[in-house]
Amino acid sequence: MGLVATSYLSKTLDASNRKTWTFSTWLKVPCDISGQQTIWANSYSADSSNFAFIGLDSNYKLHIQSYASSSNVLNKVSDVAFIDPSSWYHLVVRVDTTQSTAADRVRAYINNKEVEKWTTNTIPNQNQDLGWQLNIDHRIGNQAGLNRNFYGLLAHTHFADGQSYAPSTFGEYDSTTGEWKAKLTPSVTYSTNGFFLKYENASNFGLDSSGQSNNMATSGTFTQDTDTPSNNFQILDRNKAYTIGNLDHSGTAYLGTSAALAGCFGTMYFIDGKWYAEFKPQSDRTTESATSIGIVKNGTHANLRWLNEGAGGMPGKETASNGCEGITYQPMIGTPNLVDDGGGGTVNYGVQASANDIIMMALDVSGTTGKLWFGKNGTWFNAPSTSNVGNPATGANPGISFAKGDEFWGISVSSSANQAANANKYIYCNFGRGVFGTTAVSSGNADGAGQGIFEYAPPAGFYAMCTKNLKDYG
Repeated sequence: MGLVATSYLSKTLDASNRKTWTFSTWLKVPCDISGQQTIWANSYSADSSNFAFIGLDSNYKLHIQSYASSSNVLNKVSDVAFIDPSSWYHLVVRVDTTQSTAADRVRAYINNKEVEKWTTNTIPNQNQDLGWQLNIDHRIGNQAGLNRNFYGLLAHTHFADGQSYAPSTFGEYDSTTGEWKAKLTPSVTYSTNGFFLKYENASNFGLDSSGQSNNMATSGTFTQDTDTPSNNFQILDRNKAYTIGNLDHSGTAYLGTSAALAGCFGTMYFIDGKWYAEFKPQSDRTTESATSIGIVKNGTHANLRWLNEGAGGMPGKETASNGCEGITYQPMIGTPNLVDDGGGGTVNYGVQASANDIIMMALDVSGTTGKLWFGKNGTWFNAPSTSNVGNPATGANPGISFAKGDEFWGISVSSSANQAANANKYIYCNFGRGVFGTTAVSSGNADGAGQGIFEYAPPAGFYAMCTKNLKDYG
């Protein structure tokens, strides 16, 4: 489930066990955090003397806090941070203030590893009642009375009232890959206020699957995302962006703020297989060359251009002596260009795009020679300087062919502002999650493996950029 703007789930819980409980959820953090972000909390506005929350601080660190009778009885900030917005994390907070050993009263785990170092570590007294499970409003994704929302993704959220469970109750190691994964039907005693939110019902994200009928009310706009702990989709890499703050929360859009070139790279790289993606430039034709879509070879100069150079750093501008390190397509200029100064030079290709056109890309790195196609609004372009229509499904008439080598290739995008209108503009990327920004695609086309949601049907044999497809086809 994706939370957008001020969306959240809420329920007034009965007064219950304030000493012992377990909260477990899978989460994917947003790419850009501003201030505190709440995952699970009670209402500050309903009872400011007994508020409590679990969330992230502005440094992506886990923060657990509880006031009781106006005293700060619990306040823990982890030393470790959730620094990778491209990965799913399993978070378990295990509370039992009846424990005689202070360190055992509030424990937290990330991917089955206990958090052992805390930069702030106020531990509750033995048998202390905490701020949760009062007869007031409790929320997932928001804290009433405080400006603390959550802009990431959540999956498999559990609350066990009166029970202190280890992470192994909710997760397990895959016997083949060794990866920590969710148990889909864990054995949990939920009790009075307990719940299990699967987020499977798009019309009722607050539906409780615990058997306790603790359904939550929905407020705001939600999205049901194809990105899950068992199938992780590509996003743009906040650690390889010219400006981190120019990424949207989901990591699928990059904001241009000047006429200069500046952009970002994707998180996934491909040494084999055939891959499909869609892009929707928000910019119009006045921005011209500053909006681009391309590919880069991992570990090369091209793969560092946005990060280290910013303006003027477009991949594809490598010299012939460096070889083919990057290729960039400029869809917004009058006669669009493919740029590969390390091999094919600059060639005219395709038809000029306007704002909100959907640019299709097909990348084939299955052989020794790589191939790259682009198209617009459902039609593939002719090969440069010909009337031969591109056909990725058959491998015919690519926009460019290049020496792939024994190398991994990834995605590059850039955007810029419309200076005439003095407006910042995004380039939206759909790697299979079915949205451009927060707007869902109008069609529902999956790839041949049944993965992803696209505006246009991926060519036969081409796949969405996600971990299940990487495992099977990459």
